Amino acid sequence: MATSPRRRALAGGMIALSMAAVTALGPSASAGDAAGCSGRDLSAEVTGYAEGVSQPAAYITVTNTSARTCVVRGYPTITSARTKKGRQPITVTDGAVMNAPRNQPRTIAISPGGHAWFAVGAATAYDPPVVTFVRLRFSPNGDGTRSVRLALQASAPTGKPFPLGVTAFAPGVGNPNQ
Repeated sequence: MATSPRRRALAGGMIALSMAAVTALGPSASAGDAAGCSGRDLSAEVTGYAEGVSQPAAYITVTNTSARTCVVRGYPTITSARTKKGRQPITVTDGAVMNAPRNQPRTIAISPGGHAWFAVGAATAYDPPVVTFVRLRFSPNGDGTRSVRLALQASAPTGKPFPLGVTAFAPGVGNPNQ
């Protein structure tokens, strides 16, 4: 039996709406007995950048690519940051990042296909050189690591590591309009 274009469009829209609802509800699912997300359970991508007052920030969204619900807790652990010239020394502070909401540390359950996000911020007001980090490596719960490509400018006090700030995980997809 043939389906009219209008009926196909309506069905397609309902499928898209259902998929969006599953994705939107995924991060807020109950933690229950879910295990912590490892680096193997997640994909990561930059979903936005914020600039202002020499404090650039990147919003990084993780997606649960496993077949089970898993949880992220508190802050991701930033394990390394690289420029095109290689790994650079960093210091990381958990908490506020200018140009990003202040997220309270909590446990977030991420259903398969669901999302959570965090922001990482740097400073560019120190004396040159200003570098561009092109890869960031992090651990969601101290179990395994995940890498993400980005373009985050940073500078550091002379002879010191590059200071980075990181927010706690929050449910959903991160962007500077939150």
